[in-house]
Amino acid sequence: MSTKTVLTILGLTLGFFFIFMGTIKLTPIFNEDIYRQMRKMFIRETKVFPFSGMTGWKPDPHVYRKCVGCLEVVCGVTMAFIPGVVKNIANILLFIEMIGAAYTHWALEEPFDRLTPSLIFGMLLACRFIMNKQYLDRMENEEKEMAGLRSKKAAAEDRYEELVRKIGEEEENEVKKKK
Repeated sequence: MSTKTVLTILGLTLGFFFIFMGTIKLTPIFNEDIYRQMRKMFIRETKVFPFSGMTGWKPDPHVYRKCVGCLEVVCGVTMAFIPGVVKNIANILLFIEMIGAAYTHWALEEPFDRLTPSLIFGMLLACRFIMNKQYLDRMENEEKEMAGLRSKKAAAEDRYEELVRKIGEEEENEVKKKK
């Protein structure tokens, strides 16, 4: 399987996962009980908000939940459907969010099984980012190599034309000498 295919599959899978998870945080469309559980979870999570120690500010749990949900949906759509640099930005934003989620579960001293999804999806996002970087570097190197081959081909063609011209001149000079 080619790297591009793997990147496409990872982008779609991660994108749809984050669209689903963000939607769960925003609306009870899938399951009312899970939605209520998410609301309660964010109330607990704001107690250990990462920047509250530095700033003394804690976000409103409902606004925090909605912001995280919107980030997941927007970045998920980007991961699934939009190519290029924007996809990499979404990848980085989701990776940072997974670091924050892992920190939150750790700070709340929750069991490891609550921390595991953040770690796994964070690693998947990191792997996708690294694979994409390697793929782009490989494409750039191949393009440079092709440009080098094109210039060598052009130089060889010029040399060939020069040799043909010299041979033609030498033959003309020999014909003139014989006359």
